[in-house]
Amino acid sequence: MTGMRKIVLIRAFTLLLLPVLSSAQELIPFNSGSKWGYAAPGGKLRIKIRYDYAEPFSEGLALVRSGAKYGFINKKGRKVIPLKYQSAGSFSEGCAPVKARGNWGCVDKSGKTAVPFEYEELLPFKEGAAPAKKGGRWGLLLKRTGEFNGGVYEEVYPVSEGLARVKINGKYGYIEPSGKEALPPVYAEAFPFSGGYATARLGDRYGFIDRATLSLKFRRYVSIGPYSEGLAHAQSLQGEGRCGYIDREGKEKIPAYFAMCASFEEGLAPVLKDFKAGWGYIDSTGKVVIDFIYSQAAGFRGGMAKVSRKGRTFYIDAAGLEYKK
Repeated sequence: MTGMRKIVLIRAFTLLLLPVLSSAQELIPFNSGSKWGYAAPGGKLRIKIRYDYAEPFSEGLALVRSGAKYGFINKKGRKVIPLKYQSAGSFSEGCAPVKARGNWGCVDKSGKTAVPFEYEELLPFKEGAAPAKKGGRWGLLLKRTGEFNGGVYEEVYPVSEGLARVKINGKYGYIEPSGKEALPPVYAEAFPFSGGYATARLGDRYGFIDRATLSLKFRRYVSIGPYSEGLAHAQSLQGEGRCGYIDREGKEKIPAYFAMCASFEEGLAPVLKDFKAGWGYIDSTGKVVIDFIYSQAAGFRGGMAKVSRKGRTFYIDAAGLEYKK
């Protein structure tokens, strides 16, 4: 595409025309066929390619897997929590969910058990609470007290701006970390709060819930996706199956050019141009900043996004640099 600059990592990890990236950016997982290591922003290899799976660094540690076992390494590549777990999630709020002997618990950065291994499922903590499953039902586990609140839901999602989405009898609502119901489970669809608003569908109508008043205001769209960074992807009544982006008042900010859209994260959103092309990324003005070449594309977090192309999965940075060889 005109104006696009494609930068390729060559086999010797030498880069030309490299844009300047933030020094605060984490090491980025680097893919070499079926194995993974880590590179500095720009592509210089920092941690040897040896793992069968690798997640981005979170709170100074990265989740990795060798064979069937998961553990954590630091930025020097040293194993600080042994690779001995059946499964695991990344660190959040000083704790990482891990699975051992069929049950989930949580460990701190020293590897010490912080949450007992007594849950059927456990997600990372956010805002002091983690979705957890016990006795076949989901609730919220409080980090400070260890209380398990709720425990009656089909699904529970991470807390966002003080409320967690829950699902029961096929409908969505919101609860506080204490388990107190904030909005009854009456919504056919519901998304997390961001910037004071959340998208929801009541019956066949979409709108935005105001976090301050917990009131829903409908907007005239066929569908509306999650609200993030001031925008939500939406399909209008005249959209002919195409999607664009609107603000919380329902005003169109990016016209409905795309076959599929995803939420904005770190100023960029994955979009599918059409089903013959691939996924790329646009900024909040609708400008294409990474071309439509990927079969799958996730949102940016920590300056990187996971993508797939030609049967391979790897990471890119916000300049479109591919971390693979």
